[in-house]
Amino acid sequence: MFFILSMLTGLIGSFVNPLMSLFIVEGLHSPPAYIGMYTVAVTLAGLVFSQWLGTLADKGISARKMFMIAVSGMAAALLVFANTSSFWVVLVAGVILFSMGNAAIPQVLTLGRQWAVQQPDVNLAQFNARLRAAISFAWIGGPPLGYALAAGVDFDRSFYMAAFFALVALCFAAVFIPEVATSSPQASNHRTQKTPAYFWLMVLAITFGSVGNIMYSSALPLYVINELGFATHTPGIFMGLVACLEIPVMLYAGKLAHKRNKIKMFGVAFGCAMVFYIGVFFATQVWQLIALQFINALFYGVFAGLGLTILQDQLPARIGFTAAVYSNAIKVGMMLGTTATGVLAQFFSFRFATIGAFCAAGAALSCLLLFNYRKNLARNAGPNHISGNAGSGQLAGSQVQ
Repeated sequence: MFFILSMLTGLIGSFVNPLMSLFIVEGLHSPPAYIGMYTVAVTLAGLVFSQWLGTLADKGISARKMFMIAVSGMAAALLVFANTSSFWVVLVAGVILFSMGNAAIPQVLTLGRQWAVQQPDVNLAQFNARLRAAISFAWIGGPPLGYALAAGVDFDRSFYMAAFFALVALCFAAVFIPEVATSSPQASNHRTQKTPAYFWLMVLAITFGSVGNIMYSSALPLYVINELGFATHTPGIFMGLVACLEIPVMLYAGKLAHKRNKIKMFGVAFGCAMVFYIGVFFATQVWQLIALQFINALFYGVFAGLGLTILQDQLPARIGFTAAVYSNAIKVGMMLGTTATGVLAQFFSFRFATIGAFCAAGAALSCLLLFNYRKNLARNAGPNHISGNAGSGQLAGSQVQ
């Protein structure tokens, strides 16, 4: 049931988010600069809203009810989008209503984790990876179908379809997803757990990983079509291939994390990212870029499959907070990566966006190494430091039980 809910939630965004730039320029006849205005305003509002709901979840407020509120806000915003031709109405609806939807995925992850820690036979790393894979699975079919429905600049059909999935997710959560009791004496004590400084180094690593990924993916279509002269359908081949490959990698990474050190696996993933980005910079043939997608899948499968689990290992009693921080780190990375891609393309070319992605992956690896160093120092300093064992599959969240 949690996997289905995760996929339904992913479908909502997969129908809408890829279309918003085109909708603002072609559907609303607004200048391209308004894309940045909308993206920054909605993203920042979503960060605040997600973090607030994540904190409420850690205080015992029902994550299920907060998820239902989030998707309700998204459905309302989509209905507004489908029935207006004013950018300013879209902006207000985006900031007030659509930004609520940014909390939907963190609440799914929080709710799933709250349920999973109460099941004695659940591998938490693998469970998180499966939830994340369900979201990726939704993104395989969502964007192509969204563009197909919007053919002829008829965006309202895509928005109505996304609103339909939001209502389905709302009803599904109400009927099939159980309320999860989170209040216990131990859990209440652990809610006062402080956030160690090294936790933010891992957040930075995830943010930089997201920056690199979005720099590559946002530059890819214009780079291969305009600068390499490939056919217009080739970016879809590259993106579809890596989307299919990353799901089994994601699932296997969750299973392997039960036996292997998750931090080392994360480091290998960033190493793969650096190899991939530099490979794309020098690739000039279609077959070369196709072959490189296998390396890209290794990176993103591990990155997306284990990032949340590693964060939650550090603060096992604050899973709502960590789920929101994880989701927000990805969104901030996307915002920064998109901006950096535009700057590099303006002064150099879209090809050099892959060098920017390479540097971002290198920064992510550096933050990861510093995180591991600082965490080991804190662990050796004394027993007062609360942290999860990132190297084992036995999550420190067992303390909460």
